[in-house]
Amino acid sequence: MSTKTSFVDVLVVGAGPTGSMLAYSLLKSNVSCRIIDKKEAPVSRGHADALQPRILEVLRSHGLIVKALKEGNKINTTSIWHPGPDGKIERVSRIPNITAPRGLYPFNLTNHQGAHEAIFTSELPKYGATVERPFAPVSIAIDEDQIDADVYPVTVEIQSASDPAKRETVHAKYVVGADGAHSFIRKSLGICNIGDHTDRCWGVIDFVPDTNFPDIRTTSQVHSSTGFCLIVPREDDMVRLYIPLDETAHYRDSETKKVNVGAVNPDELLEIAKRAFEPYYMNAKDGYHWWTIYVVGQRVAQNFSVSNRVFLAGDACHTHSPKAGQGMNAGMNDAHNLAWKLIYVIRKWADRKLLDTYEEERRQFALDLIHFDKKYVAMFESMALSGTGIDPVVHSKAVQMFGLFKSGIGIHYAGSMITCSHNQSAARYLIVGKRFPPEIILIARDDKVVQIHDVLPSDTKFKMLIFTGDIHGSGRKELIRSLAERLVEGRLLSERSYISCDRIEMMRMVDTLTIIKGYKGQTMYTDVPESLWTHWTKVFIDDVDITGEQGGKAYENFGIGPEGAVVIVRPDGYVGLVTTLHGVQEIFEYFRAWEIPMGTKTV
Repeated sequence: MSTKTSFVDVLVVGAGPTGSMLAYSLLKSNVSCRIIDKKEAPVSRGHADALQPRILEVLRSHGLIVKALKEGNKINTTSIWHPGPDGKIERVSRIPNITAPRGLYPFNLTNHQGAHEAIFTSELPKYGATVERPFAPVSIAIDEDQIDADVYPVTVEIQSASDPAKRETVHAKYVVGADGAHSFIRKSLGICNIGDHTDRCWGVIDFVPDTNFPDIRTTSQVHSSTGFCLIVPREDDMVRLYIPLDETAHYRDSETKKVNVGAVNPDELLEIAKRAFEPYYMNAKDGYHWWTIYVVGQRVAQNFSVSNRVFLAGDACHTHSPKAGQGMNAGMNDAHNLAWKLIYVIRKWADRKLLDTYEEERRQFALDLIHFDKKYVAMFESMALSGTGIDPVVHSKAVQMFGLFKSGIGIHYAGSMITCSHNQSAARYLIVGKRFPPEIILIARDDKVVQIHDVLPSDTKFKMLIFTGDIHGSGRKELIRSLAERLVEGRLLSERSYISCDRIEMMRMVDTLTIIKGYKGQTMYTDVPESLWTHWTKVFIDDVDITGEQGGKAYENFGIGPEGAVVIVRPDGYVGLVTTLHGVQEIFEYFRAWEIPMGTKTV
């Protein structure tokens, strides 16, 4: 019986949150994509649980936030408990769970991993796809002689986990290994993990509690003279407990120190946790929904890609402790970063060298994440080993220090062909390489309030934001008209080398938005040259709304003066370029750095 053969632009291996998000993003953009997973069914409980504020913003940019918010549990507060003078635990601090400034979502959102995956996988049938289960790769090969040609140089043999007779040879232009910490793709390509695999061990249990502990619905760090426990509130009245385990306990091999998960049970884990809560009681009301034991590992893959044809994402290329809620979020940000770059190359809008920036940006982030994770874990373990806990002031400062990074809002990509900060002073607080911050503006024609993030959706387009300053100022209209002529009426397109040098192609790739500094009663959208907008909803004004309660702060909060600015926002929502209204040449050079020269066949 002959093996089935197929061809696809992108094969995604692994349907966890990372792979599911990537497949959704590609399919939504009409890219030929398949996603396989070795498990018989999706995750139904436990595993990764907390979404951070930046990922919530990304979900909003995809139009997927409503379902997530409806089903998940919001965590707004962290409580700190220490032993009091009489030895009994008492609350010593209660602080915001999210300390990062200027986020749309000042909370974490918890739910079981399968629910997070379903946000994306439930959308796949709209695009004629589904997760193919239970299929796993059994071999992968890259034809090094074909990597620069318009062909399918990656060959993957996949096999059904339930019926080995079902085999298929998949020829792909690109393969993404999102297949977890024990990634077959990573191992098959000989990519090493670099870092530490520690002896530190923690137990995790999910259950509906029967307790009189007052802060059971906040993230709570409980330090007592007899133990430590971290509480994370979950959906459906559940909680998750993180419990440090003794390195000399019976579930460790005395010689290898490896953990034997079968040698401990959730009842035993809860009994250990109960010591920290005395004099409060803590019981499981209806048994346990999920539990596990894990050993802290902090490692990063030596490479995130091979020949820019096979890529690693999520746990396949970085692993760390789960206590900071970073694993799933880091993987989803990998997917968000990689998706638009693959789309541009497959559409022949960009040279394949654009894909270099995936490893440049995301591997450096992973290294920064491990550095952060080591500090964060050390803080928790010092708490766990101490019978007196940590000073609340010290803890509060640590939370503030970690807040930007932990939330994902502080991610900052270094300079590259897609992050150019030569003229940062034109918009001082729109930091090149960071995500574009939220702000309220008004649609100029009808004074409707708009969150600027909602006009920067994840639709694969660059956004060119033209901040005109006061358009009625001396010489301003002439300056804007000159800018428009160069950008849209031929000069930009004639100097750039699109594969199709017409305005329709530009409109598919770049969306132009204009933000005027002025007063709504004195400014009309028609003050902006028509060539700069495709619809009247693309012209905005920085002024307060009719209630006087929102808006009017965009220029101030972005650090833009009366002279205005031009800001290029990448398809993933990160600031790529800041320049002045005279900086048209910089815009030319920004796009020229990675686009396809006319006639090139690279994909």
